[in-house]
Amino acid sequence: MDPQPVSVLTVPSLNGLFITERAAEPEPTPAEDTPTPSIARGVVVSSDGARDGERLHDDLAFAAELGLTHVRLDVPWAAAQPKEGRIDGGVMESLHAAALAARAAGLQPWFRLMQADVPHWFDDEGGFADDRTAGLWWPRWVEAVADHLGEVAAGWVPFEAPFAMAKRIKPDDPRKHGDVMHNLVIAWRDAWRILRGGPPVATSLDVLTERPTGPSQRDLDESRRRDQLRWGLWLDGLSHGNVRIPGRYDREVPDLAGSCDILGLAVRGDVANMLDRAADQGPERPLAIMFRPSGDTDTARADSIATMWSDVRTAARSYDITSVTITPLLDGPGRLGIATAERRLKDAGEAFLAG
Repeated sequence: MDPQPVSVLTVPSLNGLFITERAAEPEPTPAEDTPTPSIARGVVVSSDGARDGERLHDDLAFAAELGLTHVRLDVPWAAAQPKEGRIDGGVMESLHAAALAARAAGLQPWFRLMQADVPHWFDDEGGFADDRTAGLWWPRWVEAVADHLGEVAAGWVPFEAPFAMAKRIKPDDPRKHGDVMHNLVIAWRDAWRILRGGPPVATSLDVLTERPTGPSQRDLDESRRRDQLRWGLWLDGLSHGNVRIPGRYDREVPDLAGSCDILGLAVRGDVANMLDRAADQGPERPLAIMFRPSGDTDTARADSIATMWSDVRTAARSYDITSVTITPLLDGPGRLGIATAERRLKDAGEAFLAG
Protein backbone atom coordinates (compact mmCIF):
# COMPACT_ATOMS: atom_id res chain seq x y z
CA MET A 1 0.00 0.00 0.00
CA ASP A 2 1.32 3.44 -0.87
CA PRO A 3 2.22 5.60 2.16
CA GLN A 4 -0.46 8.10 3.09
CA PRO A 5 0.40 11.70 3.94
CA VAL A 6 0.31 12.75 7.58
CA SER A 7 -2.51 15.18 8.29
CA VAL A 8 -1.25 18.65 9.15
CA LEU A 9 -3.44 21.05 11.10
CA THR A 10 -2.84 24.80 11.13
CA VAL A 11 -4.72 26.18 14.09
CA PRO A 12 -4.86 29.58 15.79
CA SER A 13 -3.18 29.72 19.18
CA LEU A 14 -4.22 31.94 22.08
CA ASN A 15 -1.75 34.61 21.00
CA GLY A 16 -3.03 34.74 17.44
CA LEU A 17 -0.18 32.89 15.78
CA PHE A 18 -0.88 29.99 13.51
CA ILE A 19 0.86 26.86 14.70
CA THR A 20 1.37 23.73 12.64
CA GLU A 21 0.58 20.56 14.57
CA ARG A 22 0.57 16.90 13.70
CA ALA A 23 -2.89 15.39 13.66
CA ALA A 24 -3.49 12.16 15.54
CA GLU A 25 -2.47 9.20 13.40
CA PRO A 26 -4.50 6.00 13.22
CA GLU A 27 -2.96 2.79 14.48
CA PRO A 28 -1.25 1.05 11.55
CA THR A 29 -2.78 -2.09 10.20
CA PRO A 30 -0.46 -5.07 9.67
CA ALA A 31 -0.24 -4.25 5.95
CA GLU A 32 0.83 -0.68 6.75
CA ASP A 33 3.33 -1.63 9.45
CA THR A 34 6.25 -1.94 7.04
CA PRO A 35 9.91 -0.98 7.47
CA THR A 36 10.75 2.64 6.73
CA PRO A 37 12.91 3.36 3.68
CA SER A 38 16.67 3.52 3.97
CA ILE A 39 17.96 7.00 4.83
CA ALA A 40 21.53 7.99 4.02
CA ARG A 41 23.52 9.40 6.91
CA GLY A 42 26.53 11.66 6.71
CA VAL A 43 28.58 14.23 8.57
CA VAL A 44 30.19 17.64 8.17
CA VAL A 45 33.99 17.40 8.10
CA SER A 46 35.99 20.56 8.73
CA SER A 47 37.80 21.70 5.58
CA ASP A 48 38.64 25.35 6.08
CA GLY A 49 41.46 25.42 3.56
CA ALA A 50 44.14 25.91 6.20
CA ARG A 51 44.14 22.43 7.70
CA ASP A 52 46.79 19.79 7.35
CA GLY A 53 45.82 17.74 4.31
CA GLU A 54 46.89 14.47 5.91
CA ARG A 55 44.65 15.11 8.92
CA LEU A 56 41.70 15.89 6.66
CA HIS A 57 42.20 12.62 4.82
CA ASP A 58 42.41 10.79 8.15
CA ASP A 59 39.11 12.40 9.18
CA LEU A 60 37.52 11.17 5.97
CA ALA A 61 38.84 7.66 6.56
CA PHE A 62 37.37 7.76 10.08
CA ALA A 63 33.97 8.82 8.70
CA ALA A 64 34.09 5.90 6.29
CA GLU A 65 35.01 3.48 9.10
CA LEU A 66 31.87 4.59 10.93
CA GLY A 67 29.78 3.40 8.00
CA LEU A 68 28.60 6.84 6.89
CA THR A 69 27.56 7.35 3.29
CA HIS A 70 28.48 10.98 2.62
CA VAL A 71 30.46 13.93 3.93
CA ARG A 72 30.00 17.65 3.49
CA LEU A 73 33.08 19.78 2.96
CA ASP A 74 33.30 23.56 2.98
CA VAL A 75 34.79 25.47 0.07
CA PRO A 76 36.17 28.49 1.98
CA TRP A 77 35.46 31.50 -0.20
CA ALA A 78 37.61 33.86 1.90
CA ALA A 79 40.66 31.58 1.66
CA ALA A 80 40.14 30.50 -1.93
CA GLN A 81 39.59 34.00 -3.33
CA PRO A 82 41.64 36.42 -1.21
CA LYS A 83 41.56 39.05 -3.97
CA GLU A 84 39.02 40.05 -6.59
CA GLY A 85 39.02 37.66 -9.51
CA ARG A 86 41.93 35.60 -8.17
CA ILE A 87 41.45 31.95 -7.19
CA ASP A 88 43.97 30.23 -4.91
CA GLY A 89 44.60 27.03 -6.81
CA GLY A 90 46.13 25.37 -3.76
CA VAL A 91 42.85 25.50 -1.84
CA MET A 92 40.94 24.03 -4.76
CA GLU A 93 43.54 21.32 -5.32
CA SER A 94 43.38 20.35 -1.65
CA LEU A 95 39.59 20.02 -1.80
CA HIS A 96 39.75 18.12 -5.09
CA ALA A 97 42.18 15.65 -3.52
CA ALA A 98 39.98 15.35 -0.43
CA ALA A 99 36.95 14.59 -2.60
CA LEU A 100 38.87 11.88 -4.43
CA ALA A 101 39.96 10.41 -1.09
CA ALA A 102 36.36 10.46 0.11
CA ARG A 103 35.17 8.65 -3.00
CA ALA A 104 37.95 6.08 -2.68
CA ALA A 105 36.74 5.40 0.88
CA GLY A 106 33.15 4.95 -0.29
CA LEU A 107 31.90 8.40 0.72
CA GLN A 108 29.97 10.85 -1.45
CA PRO A 109 31.51 14.35 -1.15
CA TRP A 110 29.13 17.30 -0.99
CA PHE A 111 30.33 20.89 -1.01
CA ARG A 112 29.00 24.02 0.72
CA LEU A 113 30.04 27.09 -1.24
CA MET A 114 29.69 29.85 1.38
CA GLN A 115 30.32 30.20 5.10
CA ALA A 116 30.02 33.00 7.63
CA ASP A 117 33.42 34.39 6.61
CA VAL A 118 33.23 35.95 3.15
CA PRO A 119 36.22 37.62 1.47
CA HIS A 120 37.13 40.97 3.03
CA TRP A 121 37.20 42.69 -0.33
CA PHE A 122 33.67 41.43 -1.07
CA ASP A 123 32.45 42.62 2.32
CA ASP A 124 34.15 46.00 1.84
CA GLU A 125 32.20 46.50 -1.41
CA GLY A 126 28.89 45.87 0.37
CA GLY A 127 28.68 42.09 0.16
CA PHE A 128 25.17 40.70 0.19
CA ALA A 129 23.82 43.98 1.50
CA ASP A 130 24.51 45.45 -1.96
CA ASP A 131 22.58 43.86 -4.81
CA ARG A 132 25.07 44.93 -7.49
CA THR A 133 28.11 43.60 -5.62
CA ALA A 134 26.36 40.33 -4.83
CA GLY A 135 25.06 39.99 -8.38
CA LEU A 136 28.53 40.52 -9.83
CA TRP A 137 30.81 38.45 -7.62
CA TRP A 138 28.71 35.62 -6.19
CA PRO A 139 27.86 34.00 -9.58
CA ARG A 140 31.53 34.20 -10.58
CA TRP A 141 32.48 32.39 -7.38
CA VAL A 142 29.90 29.66 -8.00
CA GLU A 143 31.19 29.21 -11.55
CA ALA A 144 34.78 28.95 -10.30
CA VAL A 145 33.86 26.27 -7.75
CA ALA A 146 31.88 24.32 -10.34
CA ASP A 147 34.82 24.47 -12.76
CA HIS A 148 37.33 23.22 -10.19
CA LEU A 149 35.22 20.69 -8.27
CA GLY A 150 32.27 19.78 -10.47
CA GLU A 151 33.80 16.52 -11.67
CA VAL A 152 34.26 15.19 -8.12
CA ALA A 153 31.20 16.69 -6.38
CA ALA A 154 28.32 14.43 -5.36
CA GLY A 155 26.13 17.41 -4.51
CA TRP A 156 26.01 21.12 -3.72
CA VAL A 157 24.77 23.24 -0.83
CA PRO A 158 25.29 26.80 -2.11
CA PHE A 159 24.77 28.26 1.36
CA GLU A 160 23.21 27.41 4.70
CA ALA A 161 21.00 29.20 7.24
CA PRO A 162 20.06 32.28 5.18
CA PHE A 163 18.02 33.86 7.99
CA ALA A 164 20.97 33.76 10.38
CA MET A 165 23.30 34.92 7.61
CA ALA A 166 21.20 38.01 6.97
CA LYS A 167 20.95 38.65 10.70
CA ARG A 168 24.74 38.68 11.00
CA ILE A 169 25.02 41.15 8.13
CA LYS A 170 22.25 43.52 9.30
CA PRO A 171 21.43 42.63 12.91
CA ASP A 172 19.55 45.73 14.07
CA ASP A 173 17.59 47.06 11.09
CA PRO A 174 14.54 44.99 10.01
CA ARG A 175 14.24 46.84 6.68
CA LYS A 176 17.89 46.26 5.74
CA HIS A 177 17.65 42.68 7.01
CA GLY A 178 14.79 42.21 4.55
CA ASP A 179 16.93 43.69 1.77
CA VAL A 180 19.68 41.17 2.51
CA MET A 181 17.16 38.33 2.51
CA HIS A 182 15.98 39.46 -0.92
CA ASN A 183 19.56 39.51 -2.21
CA LEU A 184 20.13 36.01 -0.82
CA VAL A 185 17.06 34.73 -2.65
CA ILE A 186 18.47 36.16 -5.88
CA ALA A 187 21.88 34.66 -5.02
CA TRP A 188 20.21 31.28 -4.57
CA ARG A 189 18.52 31.58 -7.95
CA ASP A 190 21.81 32.58 -9.58
CA ALA A 191 23.60 29.58 -8.07
CA TRP A 192 20.82 27.28 -9.28
CA ARG A 193 21.14 28.58 -12.83
CA ILE A 194 24.83 27.67 -12.81
CA LEU A 195 24.66 24.33 -10.97
CA ARG A 196 21.41 22.78 -12.21
CA GLY A 197 21.67 19.73 -14.40
CA GLY A 198 24.74 18.42 -12.57
CA PRO A 199 25.01 16.92 -9.09
CA PRO A 200 21.93 17.62 -6.93
CA VAL A 201 21.51 21.04 -5.33
CA ALA A 202 20.11 21.10 -1.78
CA THR A 203 18.88 23.92 0.41
CA SER A 204 19.76 24.10 4.10
CA LEU A 205 17.14 26.45 5.54
CA ASP A 206 17.39 27.44 9.20
CA VAL A 207 13.78 26.89 10.21
CA LEU A 208 12.04 26.70 13.57
CA THR A 209 8.68 27.53 15.11
CA GLU A 210 8.65 31.26 15.79
CA ARG A 211 6.78 32.50 18.86
CA PRO A 212 6.21 36.04 20.19
CA THR A 213 8.78 37.23 22.71
CA GLY A 214 6.13 39.26 24.57
CA PRO A 215 2.39 39.98 24.80
CA SER A 216 2.16 43.09 22.63
CA GLN A 217 0.87 43.39 19.08
CA ARG A 218 4.35 44.46 18.05
CA ASP A 219 5.76 41.22 19.46
CA LEU A 220 3.15 39.25 17.52
CA ASP A 221 3.83 41.14 14.29
CA GLU A 222 7.58 40.63 14.63
CA SER A 223 7.21 36.90 15.21
CA ARG A 224 5.07 36.66 12.08
CA ARG A 225 7.72 38.58 10.17
CA ARG A 226 10.45 36.21 11.32
CA ASP A 227 8.27 33.24 10.41
CA GLN A 228 7.76 34.59 6.90
CA LEU A 229 11.49 35.15 6.39
CA ARG A 230 12.42 31.70 7.69
CA TRP A 231 9.61 29.76 6.04
CA GLY A 232 7.23 31.51 3.68
CA LEU A 233 9.83 33.45 1.71
CA TRP A 234 11.66 30.26 0.76
CA LEU A 235 8.87 27.70 0.53
CA ASP A 236 6.64 29.95 -1.57
CA GLY A 237 9.58 31.13 -3.65
CA LEU A 238 10.84 27.62 -4.36
CA SER A 239 7.29 26.44 -5.11
CA HIS A 240 5.91 29.32 -7.17
CA GLY A 241 8.72 31.80 -7.81
CA ASN A 242 7.16 34.53 -5.67
CA VAL A 243 9.24 36.64 -3.28
CA ARG A 244 7.26 38.05 -0.37
CA ILE A 245 9.22 40.05 2.20
CA PRO A 246 7.35 42.12 4.80
CA GLY A 247 7.69 45.81 4.03
CA ARG A 248 8.55 45.26 0.35
CA TYR A 249 6.51 44.83 -2.79
CA ASP A 250 5.94 41.22 -3.79
CA ARG A 251 7.71 40.19 -6.97
CA GLU A 252 8.09 37.14 -9.16
CA VAL A 253 11.67 36.01 -9.78
CA PRO A 254 12.38 34.07 -13.00
CA ASP A 255 13.83 30.57 -12.50
CA LEU A 256 13.24 30.64 -8.73
CA ALA A 257 10.35 28.17 -8.80
CA GLY A 258 11.70 24.64 -8.54
CA SER A 259 15.25 25.87 -7.93
CA CYS A 260 16.43 22.94 -5.82
CA ASP A 261 16.69 19.19 -6.19
CA ILE A 262 16.42 18.49 -2.46
CA LEU A 263 14.59 20.58 0.15
CA GLY A 264 17.01 20.52 3.07
CA LEU A 265 16.30 21.88 6.55
CA ALA A 266 18.93 22.90 9.11
CA VAL A 267 17.37 22.15 12.50
CA ARG A 268 18.20 21.51 16.16
CA GLY A 269 14.93 19.95 17.30
CA ASP A 270 11.16 19.62 16.75
CA VAL A 271 12.06 17.70 13.61
CA ALA A 272 8.64 16.11 13.09
CA ASN A 273 6.86 19.45 12.83
CA MET A 274 9.61 20.92 10.68
CA LEU A 275 9.28 18.08 8.15
CA ASP A 276 5.49 18.27 8.19
CA ARG A 277 5.46 21.96 7.38
CA ALA A 278 8.13 21.70 4.69
CA ALA A 279 6.26 18.85 2.99
CA ASP A 280 2.92 20.65 3.28
CA GLN A 281 4.01 24.11 2.08
CA GLY A 282 7.19 23.56 0.08
CA PRO A 283 7.91 22.34 -3.44
CA GLU A 284 7.45 18.67 -4.27
CA ARG A 285 11.02 17.66 -3.62
CA PRO A 286 12.73 15.00 -1.49
CA LEU A 287 13.52 16.21 2.02
CA ALA A 288 16.80 16.16 3.93
CA ILE A 289 17.89 17.10 7.44
CA MET A 290 21.04 18.91 8.53
CA PHE A 291 21.11 18.33 12.28
CA ARG A 292 23.05 20.15 14.98
CA PRO A 293 22.22 18.41 18.27
CA SER A 294 21.17 20.49 21.25
CA GLY A 295 22.55 20.03 24.75
CA ASP A 296 25.62 20.98 26.77
CA THR A 297 26.62 17.42 27.63
CA ASP A 298 27.29 14.37 25.51
CA THR A 299 24.37 12.56 27.17
CA ALA A 300 21.97 15.40 26.37
CA ARG A 301 23.18 15.52 22.79
CA ALA A 302 22.77 11.76 22.44
CA ASP A 303 19.18 12.11 23.67
CA SER A 304 18.61 14.93 21.17
CA ILE A 305 19.87 12.71 18.36
CA ALA A 306 17.71 9.77 19.42
CA THR A 307 14.63 12.01 19.41
CA MET A 308 15.56 13.33 15.98
CA TRP A 309 15.80 9.81 14.57
CA SER A 310 12.43 8.88 16.05
CA ASP A 311 10.85 11.88 14.32
CA VAL A 312 12.63 11.18 11.04
CA ARG A 313 11.66 7.50 10.99
CA THR A 314 8.02 8.35 11.64
CA ALA A 315 7.99 11.04 8.95
CA ALA A 316 9.70 8.72 6.46
CA ARG A 317 6.54 6.60 6.35
CA SER A 318 4.85 9.54 4.64
CA TYR A 319 7.58 11.59 2.99
CA ASP A 320 10.62 10.97 0.81
CA ILE A 321 13.53 11.72 3.17
CA THR A 322 16.84 11.17 1.46
CA SER A 323 19.42 11.84 4.15
CA VAL A 324 20.36 13.07 7.60
CA THR A 325 23.66 14.91 7.96
CA ILE A 326 25.03 15.74 11.40
CA THR A 327 27.48 18.49 12.27
CA PRO A 328 30.29 18.34 13.15
CA LEU A 329 32.32 15.12 13.06
CA LEU A 330 34.94 16.03 15.67
CA ASP A 331 35.14 18.24 18.73
CA GLY A 332 36.82 21.56 18.11
CA PRO A 333 37.03 25.09 19.52
CA GLY A 334 33.50 26.19 20.33
CA ARG A 335 31.86 23.09 18.91
CA LEU A 336 31.02 19.57 20.08
CA GLY A 337 31.14 16.70 17.60
CA ILE A 338 30.03 13.10 17.59
CA ALA A 339 33.65 12.09 18.28
CA THR A 340 36.55 13.60 20.16
CA ALA A 341 39.36 15.44 18.43
CA GLU A 342 41.33 12.19 18.75
CA ARG A 343 38.56 10.37 16.82
CA ARG A 344 37.04 8.47 19.72
CA LEU A 345 33.33 7.97 19.18
CA LYS A 346 31.14 9.54 21.86
CA ASP A 347 27.64 8.66 23.07
CA ALA A 348 26.28 11.20 20.60
CA GLY A 349 28.05 9.35 17.81
CA GLU A 350 26.71 6.01 18.97
CA ALA A 351 23.20 7.47 18.97
CA PHE A 352 23.64 8.79 15.44
CA LEU A 353 24.87 5.44 14.13
CA ALA A 354 22.08 3.57 15.92
CA GLY A 355 19.26 5.73 14.54
